[in-house]
Amino acid sequence: MTRTARSTLRLIGALLTTSLLAACATRIAYVPPVSEGFRVPEDFRVVGYFPSWSGDPTKIQYRALTHICYAFADPRMEGGYAQIDNIEKLVVLVALAHSNNVKVLLSLGGWNDGSTNAFDTIAADPELTENFVSSLLDQLDYYDLDGIDMDWEFPTAATAENFAGLMSALSTKLHAAGKELSVAVSANDWSGKHFLDSIIEDVDFLSIMAYDDGYGMPPGIQHSSYWFARAALDYWEGIRRVPRDKAVLGVPFYGRSLKDRHSISYFNLHTKDPRASASDVSGEFGYNGFDTLRAKAVNLARARAGGIMIWQLNQDADGADSLLNAIFDAIKEPVEPAPTAAPAPSAAAPAPAVSPAPAVAPAPAVAPAPGSTAP
Repeated sequence: MTRTARSTLRLIGALLTTSLLAACATRIAYVPPVSEGFRVPEDFRVVGYFPSWSGDPTKIQYRALTHICYAFADPRMEGGYAQIDNIEKLVVLVALAHSNNVKVLLSLGGWNDGSTNAFDTIAADPELTENFVSSLLDQLDYYDLDGIDMDWEFPTAATAENFAGLMSALSTKLHAAGKELSVAVSANDWSGKHFLDSIIEDVDFLSIMAYDDGYGMPPGIQHSSYWFARAALDYWEGIRRVPRDKAVLGVPFYGRSLKDRHSISYFNLHTKDPRASASDVSGEFGYNGFDTLRAKAVNLARARAGGIMIWQLNQDADGADSLLNAIFDAIKEPVEPAPTAAPAPSAAAPAPAVSPAPAVAPAPAVAPAPGSTAP
């Protein structure tokens, strides 16, 4: 089958799915708020990106998360990186996260309009790499951060080996310091093939960006369908052999136009359409509503992978309309009550007084035997 034919069939399938989902959006499911009686399963990660340029850290539902990636620190070609934006916000975020047993990673890079010049330069020079890694460790200690999330978008065939070397250097130093290392990867082999196998070994987990599908194709493609997410896990776990516990499935808290692909946050979608959570389509926009996110969380992230990742937390709606609530509700488990200590034994009653034995009467005098002489 030619690429054109595959694209046409894919478009037809996407349009049929979009129409069906829109027709079936008849009710809004109630999602209970995150509560102290439940938690994220211990063998599961819920990773949320939180950008420096937007959002209020006091409004994050920390109990529904295990990790937060503060985005982004921008690398510089001399081996350092630009000043982290909104430091005061980061300090508040770290304090609140740690009080809820949530780890905070510093995310490096991002899309940056497709420019990877700084990463290219640093990774190609061992001295710059060493300086870069050392400066990152200093910042992690200074801000009490728990690790690094590498978001190089994207290495190429020419830079793949150097990128792997940079990740190896980061892994060695971070793990020796008790810190974590994650990496954001594309959903398929378009750039996934340039993330070498050694990187899979070096990181604690991979955040699979299973969204923004359809670039270079005709309009009308849902940018983050259930099927696209499933195919992403098929690639990384099936072809690339990523261990299940390291695979973290990415989901979007935003939609894209089915006409021209411009984006809109779920918060703004819900503001315009209070029933947006009940569908995957509102107006011209395709996104993930409650049902799709629940299906991804349960059937893919929980059943096949080791976690779920969100881009980005500040794009969510509030309260019962929250997408994070819907994910948490789908994967939560009850908090085990703390074992109750056995009651302390009561003070033993004093033993009853022992009555003294009755006095023994003296034996009667024995008469001397006849014929004997008394003493």
